[in-house]
Amino acid sequence: MYYCNICKKEITRGEFFYSMDKFGRALCRAHQEAERRSQGISGQNTEPAGVMEELEPSESASEVISASDETTNDAAPKSRWRSLGNTFVKMGKGIVKGVRKIADSSKRRTQTRKWKESILRRMTITQLEQLCFEKGVSTKKKVLEEDKRSDEFYWKEVKCSQGDLVARLKSKVPLDIIISFAERNYVNIKDILVDIHRTEAAWELKALAERSNKNGGSILLELEKIIREFVPLRRYDQELYYQDTLAQFLRSKFHDTEIEVSRGSTRPDIVVKGIAIEVKGPTSNRDLDTIANKCLRYRRYFPSGLICVLFSVNVTPQYYEDWLKAMQETHPDVRVIKIPL
Repeated sequence: MYYCNICKKEITRGEFFYSMDKFGRALCRAHQEAERRSQGISGQNTEPAGVMEELEPSESASEVISASDETTNDAAPKSRWRSLGNTFVKMGKGIVKGVRKIADSSKRRTQTRKWKESILRRMTITQLEQLCFEKGVSTKKKVLEEDKRSDEFYWKEVKCSQGDLVARLKSKVPLDIIISFAERNYVNIKDILVDIHRTEAAWELKALAERSNKNGGSILLELEKIIREFVPLRRYDQELYYQDTLAQFLRSKFHDTEIEVSRGSTRPDIVVKGIAIEVKGPTSNRDLDTIANKCLRYRRYFPSGLICVLFSVNVTPQYYEDWLKAMQETHPDVRVIKIPL
């Protein structure tokens, strides 16, 4: 379907191509005539749009060019049509890319709602009511009932069922708040958190691959992608084990991987091709707070980039989200990778 840019009236394919060639935008016949008058263009020999109106939608751009050449002496040169065709190809690619982004965003929202519901259904009705109280969500609903004596209907306020509360909280409360409340009230959601971390890591890898393709595959993006694919053999209680296993993994990909290279007052855990990698794990609130100070110093001696790799993050989801947002605002060029365990 093609539409006039001004009145949004549906136009034919022929009118669309003709208008784009003559006026640089899609116009119906009435607005084409108005555009001619405003530009002082004669209305003679301007009927190709009428001829093109007879074309079937299935005809290709080359058939449109051929028909216009045969029916009018005022047809545009083929080079102009070729340029116009290239423009539409670029527009088509942009539309496809936009549709994919919308589809990905929709999938993420749907998955997030599923995680919310899974967690909420593990709570008791008392816990759900408490969460509603904390977030200002009503626990009452109105139902229509019939007075059998008078045969009249009236609205009655009643308490929400467990399913009603789950539906309301799923729509009104963010995922990180639900997770924080569940952990605070000792609701067992470890398996759901593992699924969340793994899925979010997969999303990050996909986004990273797209950025890498767009930027021609820079070494920083390539290194980040490889680190996100790393999976430790198990949880460790010391940072050194995470550092060593990650360094061994990276050395199989980059032979020049080094450990604890000193430059000035800095000594990052791992260095790959001039990029500093700081490892934390198990990661506490204090570990996160020390990273910001290191970012200021490391960037002076390692201008190629800095990557912070976090293992076994033992902080509340809200604290981590607040910290990550602050990092992105103050150090937007520092990459933060949270490895799910």
